[in-house]
Amino acid sequence: MIFIYSLEKYELFLLILIVLILAGLFYYLAVKSRKSYTCPECGEKTKVEYMNTTRCGMCGSLLKQDEKE
Repeated sequence: MIFIYSLEKYELFLLILIVLILAGLFYYLAVKSRKSYTCPECGEKTKVEYMNTTRCGMCGSLLKQDEKE
């Protein structure tokens, strides 16, 4: 707590601005890493983060990855 009270007004503003920019960047990277798959048999759509999936959860057939949205 002492650290925050010892900052000047513009330093606190810059610190908050940097945190907001980093949060926006991390959110963008997290959304961009999601992959979307559609089952050719039953039409089920699946979104997966950080993984690859090969089978549909509903019918078990092989999936194909959707084009970039």
